[in-house]
Amino acid sequence: MSSFHQIIDKIGDELNIKVTHLSDNWVIVLEKDRQIHYIEGHKFDLNNHAIGNIIDDKGLFYDILKYKQIPCCFHKVIFKNYDKNEVESFFFEHHQEIIVKGNVGTCGKLVFKICDLDTLFKTIDYLFTSQYSVSLCPYYDIENEYRVILLNKEIRLLYGKRKPLIIGDGKSNVQSLLEKNNLHLRTKIIDEKYIPKKNEIVELDFRFNLSCGGTLFWEIDEELRKKIENLAFKVVSELNISFASVDIIYTKNHELLVLEANSGIMMTNLIKLNGDKGYNIAYNLYKEAIELMFRKKE
Repeated sequence: MSSFHQIIDKIGDELNIKVTHLSDNWVIVLEKDRQIHYIEGHKFDLNNHAIGNIIDDKGLFYDILKYKQIPCCFHKVIFKNYDKNEVESFFFEHHQEIIVKGNVGTCGKLVFKICDLDTLFKTIDYLFTSQYSVSLCPYYDIENEYRVILLNKEIRLLYGKRKPLIIGDGKSNVQSLLEKNNLHLRTKIIDEKYIPKKNEIVELDFRFNLSCGGTLFWEIDEELRKKIENLAFKVVSELNISFASVDIIYTKNHELLVLEANSGIMMTNLIKLNGDKGYNIAYNLYKEAIELMFRKKE
């Protein structure tokens, strides 16, 4: 049983809630005082059904953010009958470097950086084997990415994410540096025998996801923190979201933009990277969410 399910079981014991796991642990049933609530995957039944679906579809979420005039990363949504000439024009308009991603997915899966036309169309065709819609996005030069978790329109957690990278020492090759830093995940071809110069940065992935080897940090400049918090709060307030994580990028042009959000609150990697501190953060947040579920009236 995963750390998530163990946490939910322990919270159930603490709050005297009956916890039942169904469908290979994909659904958790919570029962107390004639109330019944559900957790599906990592989604707690706090958001209404419509907004939950909108949050989890990157294209729909972008449309709502744009409508609400909230600063966000541009998404051009296409469907299976898309115009290839229009897609090609978008690719060249953005200097032959774009992000292509399925509109439904988490943990950086089904997200690709595309730099040539042939790969672009092959990737789109591949995504449409499992996706109803696909987004094309400009490639943003990102300094860092930030995750904000909000519950009941209040900020509960904020941390930064850096891309996975290695720094050369002028002596070790890439493979040695990977082993030294316990890094294995990478999405682009890197010559493992290459010896980076001293202090040379070698990026292993364009994504910031912790599941893709990204690293987490807590220290954030106070002025920047306030701007990130204000932007995340605006998202949940304007869209009437009860429980979600909001991902915000800070570009090298000093611009803050909402990238996406998730209605499923997954903290597995947070726990893995922070030990007892991460476990306690997750436990307390999930406990608050469950307590709120049982306080809410129909």
